[in-house]
Amino acid sequence: MAKLHLKRTPAEEAERALRKARKAAKAARKRSHLSEEAGEHGESSSKRRRREEVIDSDLDEEVYGPPPPPSLPSAHKPDYDTILSELEDARFREKMWDALRDDERLDAIDARFNDYAHVPDRWRANAARGGSPEDQADMDPRFMDDDTYAEWIRAGMWRRKHARQYEEEARMKAEKAARSARKKEMKAETARLEKAAEERRKQKKRERESQREENARAEYDRKWKVLLDPNAQHASSLSFRDIPWPLFVPMTHSDTALSDSSSITLEHFTATAISAFLIPISTISALAQDVGVSLPTHDRDKKEKKEKLRETMLRFHPDKFEGRVMRRIIETDKDRVREAVGQVARVLNTLMEE
Repeated sequence: MAKLHLKRTPAEEAERALRKARKAAKAARKRSHLSEEAGEHGESSSKRRRREEVIDSDLDEEVYGPPPPPSLPSAHKPDYDTILSELEDARFREKMWDALRDDERLDAIDARFNDYAHVPDRWRANAARGGSPEDQADMDPRFMDDDTYAEWIRAGMWRRKHARQYEEEARMKAEKAARSARKKEMKAETARLEKAAEERRKQKKRERESQREENARAEYDRKWKVLLDPNAQHASSLSFRDIPWPLFVPMTHSDTALSDSSSITLEHFTATAISAFLIPISTISALAQDVGVSLPTHDRDKKEKKEKLRETMLRFHPDKFEGRVMRRIIETDKDRVREAVGQVARVLNTLMEE
């Protein structure tokens, strides 16, 4: 839109002409005055021009008012580090936005192409399962889509055209499956035989252990009967190894039930060792312990346990043992025998309180 110029009134025209006349008269007086002074003092032309500029600025100040105050020099000094940092940040943000727009554009293009992409089943599903195109031979074409049906037809045509090759591949595949099945059966049979052999070894070991324990308990009872029989012929003196202790000890010979008591120390007289010797467990209980199963204890078993512990306590009671056996122990073994008898008595008291 063009700027409107309104017509001045006669009063405004007269005032404007008066201002111009005054300004021109004042300027003429100034120029004449400066020329006179220049002629008198011989000022140069450059000084005259500067003086004229000052006069013009004075005239402008009278007409337009005083100029604004000058600003400090430091206020116009630019901070180049800040400007550079802002430019780098702006450039980095612009690059990030461009990369984001490119990613969105590529994702959109990828999604658009995937809508039209089709991977045949012989390359996709069967490849993932490790199968082959002939695996679709038994499929019902009524339930196939167009792509699957096309693949099915293509596979059938290939089988008809390459009948010998197809039969050879089928035969090799069947032989491979048969070998794999036989190998699997042989592996399972080997594992079964190894497991059965291991069970037989464990059973024989349990039988040997059971027989050794029965022989040790029988030898223990026989020695105590001889030791307490007043009519039996006793040796003049007894040592630590001659005492029948309620413990399983190493055997002197693998084919006999004789034990060597010389290797027994006080650390062997524990509640577990004495209880295992005095209270035999059945075969069923032993098998249950091997597999980590605990069976309930019957009243009859509790009664037998109590009677066996009471009988052993009568044999190893310190006072009774001192009167019946200790006088026949040799002097070098008496202290050791007393300590062992006391330990056995304490363990029996603990077992009877359970």
